[in-house]
Formats: sequence, structure tokens, C-alpha cells
Amino acid sequence: MTRGQANMPALLVALLALSTVAGVGLFVADDAVGSATRDAGERRVAVALSERLVSADGPLAVRGNVLDAGAVASLDDAAFESQYPVARDRAVRVTIDGETLVRTGDADGGTTIRRVVLVERRERVTRTPSLGTNREQSVTLPRRTPNATLTLSPPNGTTVDTVRANDRVVLHNASGITGTATVDLSRFETATLTVESSARLPAGSVSVTYYPSRTRKAVLGVTVDG
Repeated sequence: MTRGQANMPALLVALLALSTVAGVGLFVADDAVGSATRDAGERRVAVALSERLVSADGPLAVRGNVLDAGAVASLDDAAFESQYPVARDRAVRVTIDGETLVRTGDADGGTTIRRVVLVERRERVTRTPSLGTNREQSVTLPRRTPNATLTLSPPNGTTVDTVRANDRVVLHNASGITGTATVDLSRFETATLTVESSARLPAGSVSVTYYPSRTRKAVLGVTVDG
């Protein structure tokens, strides 16, 4: 009996220690599960947001995974939150090659998703080609462009009735074409514009403005914290 009473305090201490360890273990495990859940939530939002930023029908992209340099440069925090409401509820940072574009809240930690994209910048180039001496005269644009604007000002007594882009008729009027018109071109092939006229066109009769692009690779980063 005396020996049992002597062992009782030791047993109580052992039970208390076991309970404490178990409690700590449950706390750590719960914290780890909570952290994993938060990380999964952050990753899900970051992936979804990055996909929307590069989608072809989004406000920043000219086509899938190709961002318009002008749209990217003009993006600000307010416009970003308006276009992507999910950013209102979480701290979000968007970067291009590590440079912050927009930031909503304190997104210094969190989960980051990175995507390789192209950033496209279009130039405006105007040429006044010398079309030669034939009634059917052509000019090949040196770089691809999605469209071109032609200004036709033939001299009195000369009629321009047809303009073709490669083998496709893009403008036609038997009575004559004058003034300015924009025609769609294929961005997948070099365009040769052919002007058909009733007589030779002197220099300056045709002006062509086109919009070639320059692209560069970049890394888009989307960080979501909280």
C-alpha cells in the first residue's frame, strides 16, 4: 500500500506529461493542416488569376499568352481590382520580370505562380512606295501586320478599281477607289499589296500604314498572400 501510494505522484506526473505532449502534438498538427489549406487556397487563386491574365479574351492579351505592352503599361491597382474582383479579397502582387505592375495589399509572402509569356509592342510605320510603271503594281510589306491602312489619291483621269492582298481582293469599286481604307491582313504570312489602276500611278499616289509587332519573352509572376 505504501509502495502504491509512493508511485501515485509519479503516475500523475507521467499522465500530465503525456497529456501535455499530446496537446502540443495536436496543436502542431492542426497548425500544419491549416497552413497547408491556406497554401492550397493561395495556389488555387494564383493559378486561376495567372490563367485569366494570359487568356486570349482578357483585357491584357492580344492572343493567348501574348500580352499587349500598352495594356500592361497602363494597368494600375484600381483597374486591376475592377477587372479581377478576386484581388479585392486577397493580397495580390503581379510582376513582369520581377518588376511590380500592381499590388493589392501586403503580398510580400504567400504563393507565387510564374508563367513565360510574350510581351508584344506594335509600331506604326508609313510607307509611300514607288509602284513602278505598270497598271498593276505591287508592294510587299517587309514585316507581318494584322491590318494596313491605305490612302489612295490617284491623279485626275486615273482610276484605282481593285486592291488585293496576296491573292485576296480586299478593296474593289469599278467606279474608282479614293481616300483612306483599312484592310485586314493575315498575321501568319507576309503581305503583298497589289493596286490595279487604269493607268500608271505616279509616286505619292499610294500611302500604306501598317503595324508590325516586336515581341520579347518575359516572366509573369502572380503572388497571392492570405
